[in-house]
Amino acid sequence: MRGVSKRFGAVAALSDVDLIVRRGEVHSIVGQNGAGKSTLMHILAGVHQADAGRVLLGGREVRIGGTAQALALGIVTVYQELSLLPNLTVAENVLLGREPTRGPLLRRSTMQARARAILESVGVGEIPVDAEVGTLPLAQRQLVEIARALSSDPGLLVLDEPTAALGREDAERLFGIVALLKARGVSTIFISHRFAEVLQHCDRATILRNGRLVETLDLAGVSEADLTVRMIGESAEAFYATAEHATPRRDVALQAHGLRLAGRLRGVDLTLHRGEIVGLTGLLGAGQNEVARIVAGDLAADAGDVVCGGRRVGVGPRAAIEAGICLLTEDRRAEGLFLDLPVADNIALPSLRRLRWGPVLDLAAQRRAVAGVMRRLDIRAASAGAPVRSLSGGNQQKAILGRWLLRDPAVLVMIEPTRGVDVGAKAELYRTFEALAREGRAILMVSSDVPELLGVADRILVFAAGEVRESVARGEADEDALNLAIQKPAA
Repeated sequence: MRGVSKRFGAVAALSDVDLIVRRGEVHSIVGQNGAGKSTLMHILAGVHQADAGRVLLGGREVRIGGTAQALALGIVTVYQELSLLPNLTVAENVLLGREPTRGPLLRRSTMQARARAILESVGVGEIPVDAEVGTLPLAQRQLVEIARALSSDPGLLVLDEPTAALGREDAERLFGIVALLKARGVSTIFISHRFAEVLQHCDRATILRNGRLVETLDLAGVSEADLTVRMIGESAEAFYATAEHATPRRDVALQAHGLRLAGRLRGVDLTLHRGEIVGLTGLLGAGQNEVARIVAGDLAADAGDVVCGGRRVGVGPRAAIEAGICLLTEDRRAEGLFLDLPVADNIALPSLRRLRWGPVLDLAAQRRAVAGVMRRLDIRAASAGAPVRSLSGGNQQKAILGRWLLRDPAVLVMIEPTRGVDVGAKAELYRTFEALAREGRAILMVSSDVPELLGVADRILVFAAGEVRESVARGEADEDALNLAIQKPAA
């Protein structure tokens, strides 16, 4: 890609950007949210048309006028926001548009056999081809999306945050597939905010900042700190500096007793104090996500109860919210945001009953409340009336957090709260979490990011086979020890 520029109204998303990807290399694009990575990839995928610049494949200039043309040229993109159809089966999604037929009839057994072979070829043959995609966990949906992309035999594969929803084992499986593609001469563009993955698996990186090219460099010998400084343009120490940790209080904010869920939880007890950040982690499916969703009313336990503020919490999200428990899930676009509604509506929606003047919504009060939250969390948007889909991932996450701050929660339950968020936005979110803890709020945070937990949590509970295997207090473990505890086979 040579001299690529793109504007959206008055905003210059890209200015004279070059990107050169060699045959058979794994090339990373690095930059903060809003740096232009997604816009550049959308141009390559035919979603957007560049205002200026050229695209060359194999030295030959091509015009990519739409997504169908990109696919015909062998350019396949796997987006962070999955494009699967949840009401169709795995087989129907994998072979969408290429279904085997006999006359007007669908050859369903043939389609399932082909889909199963495709899944097995990329190491995920355990996913049932007849299951509806909407019933699968997020990690399995991500793997189905990747399998579908690889089934078209791409010459250039674009992976946008492909490991954000994957546990370590599935991520390693993906990188094994990327290595096989590399050996076959397939080029891969890999976008990730996890710099350890970038440095371990990518050959070179192109760094973008504010829509402009900073540099392209070989990654051999480059450290995470070096890459961070190159990306943000300032010292990593200053960038990652966070506020002092809050000191948890003795009074209990929330207790869970004997939580059981068939096949997933086996009698989990949990105590959370005011001003405390408790991290939950473990391998995918170990039970940590289920505990978080039960506590927040999003999942009903077979047995056990949750007590908040000395009172037993009823079943369901409404009961949890009324008790002062609020939930941020790992899939903010599917479960947290109304993408086409304005930022203001997304933030104010659960608090409309509190923003009334008699029976009428007090629009002035709503504007003041939303403006206060946006200032407090430094939510960067063109305006409060801009559609929330126009915000970067970090600002979308802060919008959901702001939504719940209007409810003045006692307990915040967060599942992978920094997934798909760049290091800059992560640092801002960490400071916000610590500030909320200092106010006396309790935070229950599920995360697969071990350094994140070590840096933020006061206690870390390691889950295995539906039980708490180990409890680690701040300063009691390092990254290696915590990883060993997570990977240790269940008894």
